Amino acid sequence: MTQLLALLISWGIEVPIVLITLAITRQLSSWQDIYNVLILACVATLFTHPLAWESNQILIPYMEFFLRVGLIESCVVIVEGIWYTLILKLGWTQGLLLSLIANTASFLGGLLINGLLR
Repeated sequence: MTQLLALLISWGIEVPIVLITLAITRQLSSWQDIYNVLILACVATLFTHPLAWESNQILIPYMEFFLRVGLIESCVVIVEGIWYTLILKLGWTQGLLLSLIANTASFLGGLLINGLLR
């Protein structure tokens, strides 16, 4: 899988999850809110994805898969969770949980798609 394809998969999974989750919890009250969250989710993933991708490449010789993924994805969840907390003015638990849900789904979806492409 290429880095670009992985990014597109991440966007395709994470952005709708963030939007749907915030809509269900009534955090979106206008089209402007939807637009702002759409941009935020795209930018958050665009920021963390290349860092996660490169970190994975660097750590392959030094760590087993599950430890490497756990470390990298934990960092991604924390960074994106901080962004969601501060920018969307969510509580810390809500921001981190939103990030955890979106990134877990994205990671598992990416594994599934990668397996199907092989």
